[in-house]
Amino acid sequence: MDDADRAGPRIDQAMEDALADVRRAQEHGIKAVGLCLYCGETLPPGRRFCDADCRDGFDYEARLKRQQGVR
Repeated sequence: MDDADRAGPRIDQAMEDALADVRRAQEHGIKAVGLCLYCGETLPPGRRFCDADCRDGFDYEARLKRQQGVR
């Protein structure tokens, strides 16, 4: 197994995470602004969250706000 074979699953996961970010952002009606929407870290163009933890934290807080009727 060479480096390309070992990188395959990581690349696939990164692509799945990026697609999930896009789907969630479309659901929330939010756009990429160059910063992580959860922690404020600088990001490359088109990204909304720096990692899965920030994405999940954002989703969790958004869900709580919806449940509490807060916008």
